Amino acid sequence: MATLHPVRQVPLIIEPDPDDPDFASVLVEATVAGRPYRMLLDTGAARSQLEADEYTLSLSPVHGDSSSAAFGGQVTDPVVTVTDLVAGPLRIPALDVTRSERRLANLLGMDVLGQHRCHFRLAEAVLDLEAPGYEASHELLVGRRGHPYVEVNWPGVSGLACWDTGAGATVVNRAFWLEHPELFEPIGASAGTDAHGEQVETPLLLMSGPVIGQRAFGSHKAVAVDLSGVNSTLEYPMDLILGYPTIRQADWLFDFPARRWAVTS
Repeated sequence: MATLHPVRQVPLIIEPDPDDPDFASVLVEATVAGRPYRMLLDTGAARSQLEADEYTLSLSPVHGDSSSAAFGGQVTDPVVTVTDLVAGPLRIPALDVTRSERRLANLLGMDVLGQHRCHFRLAEAVLDLEAPGYEASHELLVGRRGHPYVEVNWPGVSGLACWDTGAGATVVNRAFWLEHPELFEPIGASAGTDAHGEQVETPLLLMSGPVIGQRAFGSHKAVAVDLSGVNSTLEYPMDLILGYPTIRQADWLFDFPARRWAVTS
């Protein structure tokens, strides 16, 4: 008789943006070398990251890591090896992480999440690991740094989107917005911050509900950003970055090792 293993669940913390409750951060409580850290669950981050503090500053860098930000520019941060990262049932004896010396968010990235079959259920505020019983029916496109991509569709229009739990807002490339203005209604402006801490005021749009993974989504807010800079570094340029306003509308199964995915509700 087959042995049934209990689903391993990582509790999630949904922290609404104080300026706009339609946007939010998805966080996990973790410890590293016995020290507590609150980390952003970030499928848009190739490597996990910790802020520069007494512990991480005591570690010697093993090399540097360069990354591009949504609002342009490239930054290189030192990489250090931390020990005993624990987040719910996740246990990682040693992990190379970026040490952010610009007081940016702690990130749990694709170097960790990409090793697992992940069922993201934001409505219940849990991440199920290796959850059985669901078929990941779509082939998953993954970039060379581990970022997952899905296709977003409207009648006669399709776009390629990075699926990014670390994005508090859904982002549309400015060029895609201007090419398909019928899909987006301008409704104001929003102050945005990218992964490198750069802030800029961006157009706030109401995006027509797309179809993703054969499921219809409702219309929701998005911000327009010129992604040409970061896209110039990617093998799969992004038309959109699907953040919290999109992701919260469904449950999502990503079997990262098998390169398969599905919308499960």
